[in-house]
Amino acid sequence: MPELPEVETVSQGIKSKLLNHKISKVIVKRRDLRFRIDTKLEQKITNTKINSVSRRAKYILINLDNGLTVIIHLGMSGRIVVEDLKSSKNIFKHTHLEIITTGKKKMKFIDPRRFGSVLLHETNNLNTHKLIKNLAPEPLTKEFNATYLFKALKGRSANIKSIIMNQFIVVGVGNIYASESLYKAKIRPGRQAKSLSLTECVLLAKSIKKVLKRSIKLGGSSINDYSLVDGNLGFFQSELEVYGKEGKICRKKTCHSKILRIVIAQRSSFYCSKCQK
Repeated sequence: MPELPEVETVSQGIKSKLLNHKISKVIVKRRDLRFRIDTKLEQKITNTKINSVSRRAKYILINLDNGLTVIIHLGMSGRIVVEDLKSSKNIFKHTHLEIITTGKKKMKFIDPRRFGSVLLHETNNLNTHKLIKNLAPEPLTKEFNATYLFKALKGRSANIKSIIMNQFIVVGVGNIYASESLYKAKIRPGRQAKSLSLTECVLLAKSIKKVLKRSIKLGGSSINDYSLVDGNLGFFQSELEVYGKEGKICRKKTCHSKILRIVIAQRSSFYCSKCQK
């Protein structure tokens, strides 16, 4: 599943290619995604201008000049491709939506498993949308810090990995980045959240920010279906230290332990038994 760095990278890609473009045509090939696409989507967004493109959690937000926002969630296998209209000859299976602009660009929403979604909502009331209104702070903002995290963990007996993947605690920290962040913070993924000290929360908050920023800089992790809007791959997977590294030796020079894998909440979790306590 695309996680925060991947969604941020896609959002930036759409912005760089389609900002201020006017939508000239909308083609919906299939509406039955996770949430059914509005039957009047074509009518509502054709002839509107793209004013801005941003991200909230794992949602891409395309704000239009008619007061509506297109909310895109990539789901498990969704991707966005933006091509020049003249050279748009690539045929992608499972293309459910195409948006063509007067700037001679075509944006395609592709989703083999159809867990993604394309929704519309009033821009001014975006924070009232059912998928957005209860979301926690963004991990790359000042609001998410050690003090906030320490308070959020108080009294919680669930494991720390599940907690930092909880969208009501902090948004966008998916499985890959939770494992990597906990490794950098030297905290075992299975530890009870309430057992973390304030000092450990300082390390964890900093590690989450560092890992996410680095991944965004490298274009995300191209594992399974993910790619950038121009079809290129991200490169963060080449810097993964524990995720998917079961049986390999820990990268720290002072450690010769093997990376272990455990299952937490039906997801694979990777850690070093010596470095992480």
